[in-house]
Amino acid sequence: MSRLLIVDDEESFPKMVAVLLERAHAIDVARGADEALARLDAAAYDVVLTDLHMPPGPDGIELLRRARARGHELPFIMLTGQASVESAVGAMREGAFDYLRKTATAEELRTAVQRAIEHGRMRHEVQRLRGELAEARGVDRPVGASPRMREVMALVDRVAPSDASVLILGESGTGKELLARVLHRQSIRRDQPFVAFDCSALTPSLLESELFGHEKGAFTGADRARRGLFREAQGGTLFLDEIGDIAPEVQNKLLRVLQEREVKPVGGDTFVKIDVRIFAATNKDLRALVQKGTFREDLFYRLAVVPIELPPLRERTADIAPIVATILRRRRSAGPRPAEIAPAALAKLSRYGWPGNIRELENVIERAAILSDGKIIEERDLPPLGSTVEPVLVIGEVLPAPSLGRPLKDQVLEITQKVERRAILAALRAEAGSPTRAARRLGISRASFYNKLKELEINV
Repeated sequence: MSRLLIVDDEESFPKMVAVLLERAHAIDVARGADEALARLDAAAYDVVLTDLHMPPGPDGIELLRRARARGHELPFIMLTGQASVESAVGAMREGAFDYLRKTATAEELRTAVQRAIEHGRMRHEVQRLRGELAEARGVDRPVGASPRMREVMALVDRVAPSDASVLILGESGTGKELLARVLHRQSIRRDQPFVAFDCSALTPSLLESELFGHEKGAFTGADRARRGLFREAQGGTLFLDEIGDIAPEVQNKLLRVLQEREVKPVGGDTFVKIDVRIFAATNKDLRALVQKGTFREDLFYRLAVVPIELPPLRERTADIAPIVATILRRRRSAGPRPAEIAPAALAKLSRYGWPGNIRELENVIERAAILSDGKIIEERDLPPLGSTVEPVLVIGEVLPAPSLGRPLKDQVLEITQKVERRAILAALRAEAGSPTRAARRLGISRASFYNKLKELEINV
């Protein structure tokens, strides 16, 4: 039997509703918003039916807001004797499921309640399936019980229910986007969109259009209007990866959006209000960029209300074993073998420095699982870890003989370019020629990697 909570500042109307619905549902009554919140905290309900106007206390919309802030996601039906288009729109905009006049017929009331119950059940089922899918993919929560990761996850649990902006710091491959998704799933915006975007992938003009949208005809090729990522994420979360790579002109406009909570599409004349939580991530030292003057200090503090730093895998080697177990468990859909890893193989993995972090570890385990001919990954199944990276400083080969007749900066540039060229070629060989994976291995953005290819005249 479903359980309903009726909230009203009068006694007569809740009694009438209870008479109409109590045969099919268990009914509780609360006199005002405060009592209703206390009941919601103490028991599980399927639907709340609340009067919209309850003077002098909080009204039904304020009750809805407070209930959502406490994590109560059940459907709300607003009831009022003074129906108007404005109040209906306001209630629905705040997240009410339905809106009825108090003069509604018994059949209309029963139908609305039944629809709300079915909606709530469907939402719970979707959340359950999402959780199972996330667990099957290994993306429920970051794996690991090392002291560093326990500190990170404890901070995540405290920060997620708030609406604060979060800056996620860490090397390439440490799982920054995964952590952002965990923060979103544990927030009050969990049922709203999560939109992720790599800020290093586009030029400043295209990035501005992608983030803020554009009007039709705003520039050459704009044959139709575009909403932009901020509006796509309305009500939910926008995750901006590689935030350290955005150009100064885009930084200025992003700061204004975060301050004013409104966007103006490229080529548009009007601002559009937004309600979006921002997560940003970078593998760069943003404080150093602020000191150099290439990243706005005020934007940094807007983004880093709560900074969370993910430790590299080499600093949490105790987590390698559970991460490997998770990867192998996730592979079961591809076949029964292998299901375990030999101690000698695990010891070898624990001795390696993992410049590509968890992403590199996943690549190694996938390859070893394919090459293994048994139920256990042996040490011989592992690739030669680290052997694909050549030494980059060999006296007499990489370092040229110093010259007192040439400017120092020219000699330093020559050495730097030789080191970069060897590192890029080694990364490309290690990643089978994939520029995207090679860039990740080197800890730089894809755009920066392509710029280096052009600068060093490397033809992939």
